[in-house]
Amino acid sequence: MTFLLILALAERAWKHLSVVRFFRRPPPPAPAGPLPMVSIIQPILSGDPALAEGLAQNLDAPTAYPREFLWLVDTDDAAAQAICAGLIAARPELSVRLILLGPPAANENPKLIKLIAGARAASGEVICVLDDDTRLPPYGLEQLLPALEQPGVGLAFGLPYYVSFDTIWSALVACFVNSSSLTTYLPFASLRQPLTINGMCYAMRRDVLARLGGFAGLEHVVADDFAVAQRVRAGGLRLAQTGLRHAIATTVDGPGAYARLIQRWLIFPRESLMRHLAPADLALFYAVTLVPLAGPWLALLGIWRGGPARALGLAHLLYSSIIFAHLEAAYLGRPTPRRWRWLVPLVGLLTPLQALAALLSPQRISWRGHLIAVEPGGGIRTIRRRA
Repeated sequence: MTFLLILALAERAWKHLSVVRFFRRPPPPAPAGPLPMVSIIQPILSGDPALAEGLAQNLDAPTAYPREFLWLVDTDDAAAQAICAGLIAARPELSVRLILLGPPAANENPKLIKLIAGARAASGEVICVLDDDTRLPPYGLEQLLPALEQPGVGLAFGLPYYVSFDTIWSALVACFVNSSSLTTYLPFASLRQPLTINGMCYAMRRDVLARLGGFAGLEHVVADDFAVAQRVRAGGLRLAQTGLRHAIATTVDGPGAYARLIQRWLIFPRESLMRHLAPADLALFYAVTLVPLAGPWLALLGIWRGGPARALGLAHLLYSSIIFAHLEAAYLGRPTPRRWRWLVPLVGLLTPLQALAALLSPQRISWRGHLIAVEPGGGIRTIRRRA
């Protein structure tokens, strides 16, 4: 027990140091010459009260890059169409195109169908994919796009954090992401080139995307981020983890919505990373990402056992709290309100239980009202579209 707790403390210290070292690195230099046009592609689906605010914030985010926005909306999503039309009318000086698409087939990923259409319509030299609940910070493109100029880089992506705390369920999701995003992506990237990406915000040069075959052929895969990452890596190019930190605003209005969201996030790695990685990569993924989830429970067990294990267990819980406070203040701008910070240790205890439930649960997810079956290996089948 004592040895395991020492290892758990060492894991905490290593991840803490990895994040600090990442942000101490100098960023890639800005591209020389005229800045390229950026086509920001956003697949949009109504249902979240924060949708209009998030889309407006991206339109208003300052940047030196010339931009166009392509908003991909379902023909039967009247609410999203109304929101988009209102924002476009209020900002006639901006280049925003609303593209309407019919419903995808039952075995097609709705997001990827929209990305295929958006990439086909884009006129920019750079394609930036942005989820509709993702908010670029001021000059966010300046933090993301220089990485594409580095040799061998095919795709650059950022780091998410959450800013929705309207309900305890939203706060639980936010604390889950804000306490794990930096310490999941960055330590892994310090050991090995990234194997997958955060699909909420990423960018590629349009000629590179075209050379790799675009998004076509990936539409039958449920985990779009992993599918895109694998296509880039198969083309001999690298995935570049950048220091861009972008906010996510998602309203979670009850325990059912919370459970469905977390289950969806945890099922995706089960059917992508855990089924398709080479043995060495899979072992590293388990060692860095999955096994450490047991740390909080190991600490509690040590406290219960007493003796040296009690001191180590208490040290683990205290140090984990210090890591969260330091990294959130230093690199995320303290998005978590004080009144919700007590949820962070609770999330640490819940996460391994939720991961186990996702491993054992039926292969079904709810995606903003759509009921979707996840086929073994990552295929998709829509059981019921939302009304």
